[in-house]
Amino acid sequence: MPTRVRDAPRVATRAHARRVGRKTRKSGTSSSAGRRRRDGVARSTADDGERSTAREARGAQSRREALLRAASATVMATTTTTADAARAAAGAARRLQETYFAATSKAIAPERWYPYWWALPLAPYGSKATALAEAVPGEVWTFDQLQGLLDVLVNVRMTVARLEGGGLWVHNPVAPTKELVGMVKELEKRYGAVKHIVVGSAAIEHKIYSGPFSKAFPNADVWLPPKNWTFPVDVPLETYVPFYPQGSPKTLPMQSIGGEQNVPWANEIEHAVLQVGGSSLRGFKDPWFVDTAFYLKRTKTVVLTDVMEKVSQQAPPVCQINPQPLLVRAMDEPDKVPANTSQARSDGWGKTVLFGLLFNPNAVEFEFSGDIANDLLDGFKWDPSWRADFDALVAKPMFVPPILAVLAFPRRRDEVKRWSNIVTSWDFTSIIPSHLDGPFNATPDEFTAAMDFALTATPYEQFGANAQSLIDVDKLSVDLKSLEVPKPLSPELITPPKPAQEAVEIVLDAASEQ
Repeated sequence: MPTRVRDAPRVATRAHARRVGRKTRKSGTSSSAGRRRRDGVARSTADDGERSTAREARGAQSRREALLRAASATVMATTTTTADAARAAAGAARRLQETYFAATSKAIAPERWYPYWWALPLAPYGSKATALAEAVPGEVWTFDQLQGLLDVLVNVRMTVARLEGGGLWVHNPVAPTKELVGMVKELEKRYGAVKHIVVGSAAIEHKIYSGPFSKAFPNADVWLPPKNWTFPVDVPLETYVPFYPQGSPKTLPMQSIGGEQNVPWANEIEHAVLQVGGSSLRGFKDPWFVDTAFYLKRTKTVVLTDVMEKVSQQAPPVCQINPQPLLVRAMDEPDKVPANTSQARSDGWGKTVLFGLLFNPNAVEFEFSGDIANDLLDGFKWDPSWRADFDALVAKPMFVPPILAVLAFPRRRDEVKRWSNIVTSWDFTSIIPSHLDGPFNATPDEFTAAMDFALTATPYEQFGANAQSLIDVDKLSVDLKSLEVPKPLSPELITPPKPAQEAVEIVLDAASEQ
């Protein structure tokens, strides 16, 4: 029989009480020993560092227990009716936000609170801390927030560029908290008003904030890509988020070159839209994946959403505003949250990235004990090989994310390659994606190499055994006819190999000797 909603928090509480009871009994033994010492034995005093570490560990454990209680209630809510489940999940999410993400909670940081978080209920829920960085001095800025599930949180990025004639161009807006809006308005004081709010992707997490953001900047035009479909149900965004100013949203043309198309910024920002179909959800015709590349000519910068990524050993700064999720994910053993060190944050980031990109990394196994709350964190057993898997991703100059390289792009390799050729015709020196690292140094040749590798190499060649779960999904989708059968890249689109530099040097040396 399904667990009733009103019972879910109670069950979690009982489990917590059992854990607390065990700890209390242990504490009692410790207290008795302490009293015996006070009766005749001088107590030694721990140094400040040890006390600080102990307090930090207790705080981490307390926050972790809050996470377990809220997560348990959320999972149990899924076994109930829809209405009750929604109420239970909302309550659990609030508790989770108010405790586990307390470092950026409404009470502590009201300027970071986003009241409409429930429209896309991803962690850290209403706590939308923003990290601002100047990507190109006086020209381009990035604004990172967090999104994810439970303690697996990655950064999502908005990019803002200065226009030559004055004003600002905004790409993929994030949640318009008081903090974020204040940051943008400071740029407006120096460089002029926000003129264009541009969404380059059809993914809901990148476009859902465009309406609320435009409400804060009502004189700006909003631009959405064509075929702006929302997975898994086709809901018009202008109906779902009715905040757009009069006359918006406008539709991006497929391509903008040299001012010939109907976008006001074409003379300084070029763009090319990528649409990938091949799904029964869209009748194997209309795209289910949409991304757009923008070329900021003056700064030689390409701005993307999801097509290309790069990852470093350390988490982006926004992840470290409240490092607790990183520390929990860094755990190697149950109930042992590490101290807040650079290494622990790096370990947590590595495991987060593997989860976020690969969904079921080869180095982790899930052991189900029946205690949902504990299993959500302690059920993941990591093999030490995870570090090599993460290091392999870090070593890549850039890469196409696995879900695109395995599931999306193989259906329409020719279309992806033709779009890639447009991007590599631009003379760029850096790329700013909407996740992970950004900006990072990149050239057209490096972009070509990364894209060609994704279009021609096998999933195992790209991601090793970590690709197996996606390969299984790929096979199943073909068997069920939910995705098209992959198609090879047409021979005429294969990038011809460049002459090896060593061979050229040998020829030149031989000629000089003669």
